[in-house]
Amino acid sequence: VSTGDPETDAASLAGMRGLSVILAERTSVEPGEPRAIDVERDEIVFFPLLYWPVLATADPPSEQGLARINAYMKNGGTIFFDLREDGLGTDALSGAPSATTLALRRLLEKLDIPALEPVPAEHVLTKAFYLLTGFPGRYDAGALWVERADQQGAQTSNADGVSSIIIGSNDYAGAWAIDETGNPMFAAVPGGDRQRELAFRTGINIVMYALTG
Repeated sequence: VSTGDPETDAASLAGMRGLSVILAERTSVEPGEPRAIDVERDEIVFFPLLYWPVLATADPPSEQGLARINAYMKNGGTIFFDLREDGLGTDALSGAPSATTLALRRLLEKLDIPALEPVPAEHVLTKAFYLLTGFPGRYDAGALWVERADQQGAQTSNADGVSSIIIGSNDYAGAWAIDETGNPMFAAVPGGDRQRELAFRTGINIVMYALTG
């Protein structure tokens, strides 16, 4: 999702391209060229997954944009919000919120979203392709949040049973971003190359989860 901030949008594009390369190398997914989406003007219904980097200065979309987003999520789409804050954002949902968390709250309070919870140990996201016990990105301190399941473990707000919303704060596009020579653009801290590998595995699991609900 385009934020209007050139630096953020360039990092997101590089991250989507990096993840696309890994998906093509390791899975049966054949991703197209990543596209920047304007939720106010572009038709989003055809995309199974949107990556949305959240800015502290972001304002909620218009009423028309919000209606499009609600319809998108209820009809099978998943939005992955990333606060890119090294764990300071999503964990702060239960404590003192950061500026970026407040911006996300301003958006979410205008959307029809279900209750959320940190990804449970047996959630499909932990085993959609790789077996994972954590979900690091460029940083590794933040939790990953999804729709709270019912007593049978099902998610009911989305047409295909996949969580309509995922929230992270570990700057996932930053971990996936590659330059024109295929080299990483940003350091993964504190875990370096091993952490970056786990970030790619997290991205693969999220994509496979969104596609196979």
